[in-house]
Amino acid sequence: MTRPPFWTTQPPFWTTQPPFWTTQPPFWTTQPPFWTTQPPFWTTQKPLQGRSEVGRISLPIGSVLYSKEGNTLMADWYPKSIPALIPWHANFSTQASATGTSHGLTTSQVQQIGSDNAVVASCIPYVEGVEAFAQAVTEWRNLLLSGPNGTALPPVPTVPTTFVYPPGPPPALPSIEFRTRQYAALIRSSVGYTAEIGEQYGIIAPAEGLPSTPSLQAFALSGSQVRLAIAKGGYEVLAVDSRRGGGSWEQIGVSMTAEYIDARAPLVAGQPEVREYRCQGMSNNARVGDLSPVVSAVTTP
Repeated sequence: MTRPPFWTTQPPFWTTQPPFWTTQPPFWTTQPPFWTTQPPFWTTQKPLQGRSEVGRISLPIGSVLYSKEGNTLMADWYPKSIPALIPWHANFSTQASATGTSHGLTTSQVQQIGSDNAVVASCIPYVEGVEAFAQAVTEWRNLLLSGPNGTALPPVPTVPTTFVYPPGPPPALPSIEFRTRQYAALIRSSVGYTAEIGEQYGIIAPAEGLPSTPSLQAFALSGSQVRLAIAKGGYEVLAVDSRRGGGSWEQIGVSMTAEYIDARAPLVAGQPEVREYRCQGMSNNARVGDLSPVVSAVTTP
């Protein structure tokens, strides 16, 4: 007599015991996810509260800072556009020379502010000249290689002279914005500092709601004319400046609209020329606010 196999007389163990996962609820149903019990870290930590002018951090031009409470944005006082740095540093240097040692600055720091001003006043126009040369030489090449039949031989653009650092003492140094913010922090923490002093030095941000920096776009037209498209930035009237032929900036007109046509005759009849443009807001017949970035166009005779 033979015995039946044991697996035919005993039911499988998995049919007598329910699976463990049916008797114990999954752990994720008994414990809420951690992200529902702890608020995100970005809601419990306030934004960066450090003032940039103390020199601990260096902010790019046009940055905004958090208020002392850490929850309100406030405008930065450092100029937003590169061209605006020239008049700003000139005024800062003038004020520091007159009263800097009375507002927390040492004599050597006042001298360094003067050196920084000289660097700003020379390097920015140099770069503008190099950029204008790059555009002019590109247009010159294009006329030589692919200009229309009968095009007059264009003159070779003048290469900018080599940049030379202003002489010291003190010597020219990099990191001008970083250092300037340190000086501003010393002035603002000095005994007797007032908002009026801050306005004189230009280290108080303009009130909200004031016009922003205007901007331009330049488009060459026929007949040596150039059309300027103007983003007015909230100003009613804008002064329009131009520079050409290696000359100085000159105001060529004012605009109350979003377009300005430069219809001046070329310096050399029948020849293309590079014209640079910038603009600035006006109020009560006086120029105010930041200068716009410089734009340029090559005229078409």
